[in-house]
Amino acid sequence: MEKTIVVSLSLYFKIYGGLNMVSPALEHRIRAKRLLTRVTSPQEAARLVEDGMAVGIGTGISSACPKTFFTALANEFKGKGKIKLFTGGPVPDEVDGLLVEADIVERRFGQFKNPLLLKAANDRSIPVVEERTGILPHQVRDGRFGKIDIAVIQATAITEQGHIIPTTSCLDAPSYTVLANRVIVEINPNIPEEIEGIHDIYIPEVAPDRKPIPIVHAGDRIGTPYIPVDPDKIVAIIESNIPDNPPPRPPINETSQKVAEYLLEFFTNEVKRGRLPTSLLPLQFGIGTIPEAIAEALCESVFNDIEIFSGAVGDGGLDLIDAGKVKALSVAALYLSEGGFDRFYKDISRYKSKIILRPVVIADCPELIARLGCIAINGAIEVDIYGHVNSSHIQGTRIISGVGGSCDFLWNAYLSIVVLPSVARKGVISSIVPMVTHVDHPEHAIDLIITEQGYADLRGLSPVERAKKIIDKCAHPSYKDILREYLQEAIENRGGHEPHILEKAFNLHIAYLKNGTMRS
Repeated sequence: MEKTIVVSLSLYFKIYGGLNMVSPALEHRIRAKRLLTRVTSPQEAARLVEDGMAVGIGTGISSACPKTFFTALANEFKGKGKIKLFTGGPVPDEVDGLLVEADIVERRFGQFKNPLLLKAANDRSIPVVEERTGILPHQVRDGRFGKIDIAVIQATAITEQGHIIPTTSCLDAPSYTVLANRVIVEINPNIPEEIEGIHDIYIPEVAPDRKPIPIVHAGDRIGTPYIPVDPDKIVAIIESNIPDNPPPRPPINETSQKVAEYLLEFFTNEVKRGRLPTSLLPLQFGIGTIPEAIAEALCESVFNDIEIFSGAVGDGGLDLIDAGKVKALSVAALYLSEGGFDRFYKDISRYKSKIILRPVVIADCPELIARLGCIAINGAIEVDIYGHVNSSHIQGTRIISGVGGSCDFLWNAYLSIVVLPSVARKGVISSIVPMVTHVDHPEHAIDLIITEQGYADLRGLSPVERAKKIIDKCAHPSYKDILREYLQEAIENRGGHEPHILEKAFNLHIAYLKNGTMRS
């Protein structure tokens, strides 16, 4: 009977065509055949959006983003109103840029990186609320930002029961699917069906009824391999027709290699002292040049049976699996290059045996980060001599991305490590300064700072002891004397528990603004 219905529907769409034309690939991916009647064009789906609506998009890299829908929305909705956009991670440039150019974003919640959106955030033409990625879904669920009208989800397929199988990212998709009154599903037939089973979807209860999350190891599975959804909420299904555009793999340079070497030197010493096991503790190190160098160094290290519990991972995560180093890899999103995705898709069964994709409320959950004893490794723009960290705002004013999950991890980890080059812009900017211009992570959250110059273990040190060690171990030689002179003058002339000279605390930043270098 089911086969007869499928053939009849397929024949119907072939005969009558129009907006409800279903390609064979799309028909195959929609296993709940009654939902075939919800298939429509991207333009028709975009017309479901009305002025003032809140739209949630659980996304990440290009392969997990409903690009076709948002391209249609930018064209159809331009000049007709604006939306509030909620997202669990940076939206690909081809989406964020289109929406900003079309002037249809009233307010933006979540992390971002698109240059046009950065400009809009910094000139305040679009109010941006950059929240911790692990906390934002909870805040949305408790109603403090209002309701979510429509969730737009990229999917690999729809199950027989009408549930959604995500692609290479979960992030906020499960939360927005639960919260939204209506759901639009964009199915990407380019994602191999074999990805099914990699996801572990678990959505915590709302406070005060929230229960402990029963995960005690990075590889534990506690949920479903799909996003549970009431099929009646699915109001439109469209087919993804825009090619994926993954970013290039971040290059590893001499600076990032040195940082990785110092990190592994620290790990080795901690193991010798009995403070870390030989398998270390669950690692979080994200994506970028330094994380790729860390992965490369771990591949060549003596450490085995490594667990990764992170918000995201890049190509280096696959390298670690290939090297036989990984016991379990738990993330909310795969941020792979084109070559990385080719590797992943060609050998998906093997990678799937190690990788778990979770919602960001689990991947970045403070409860789990603390319970598992994670080692959090995050980047920064600048660090001051006492250990305060600025990871989001240049000169304290211009946002360049947002805190993402760094707060969730650094504030709750067993070991909280900040990694960064000692200088920026060919040496004219020192990344170690007397006082940071913006604080994302206070001194109390940070255990270790590493640059290519060395590492400063800050555990158990007073503020002045921390300052001396950070300058000695982490600052670039071009700036050591400047920083030492500042610290000594602050101690002698101002004193206090954490000495500062307020009228000179930002002299390095002011020198750069005036002269183009902090050295003057």
